[in-house]
Amino acid sequence: MERDGVIEGYRVRVDPAALGRTVRAVVDASLGPGDQVDDFERRLANRDEVTFAAYVTGTADYSILVECEGAEGLDAFVRWLRADAGVARTETKLLLRVVTG
Repeated sequence: MERDGVIEGYRVRVDPAALGRTVRAVVDASLGPGDQVDDFERRLANRDEVTFAAYVTGTADYSILVECEGAEGLDAFVRWLRADAGVARTETKLLLRVVTG
């Protein structure tokens, strides 16, 4: 199955709280018209807090799952995101409890 490409890889599950990342949130970001999405995606990929990011349909352009060191870490990430010249709007949702996954 690995040779046939059915199995794409193996993953390790890490407890974010053991690393001091006690706050999880989904941050939706909308870019301004004509912004360079490749550059924005590279900047996201370089952030340690980002565990998942997807280009999505709907009112936002991206949904970003972050794991941060407390409220201060989330605040720092959102401030960084809002300071990005390409980001026109953000909306943050705290994850209170993970139900599946």
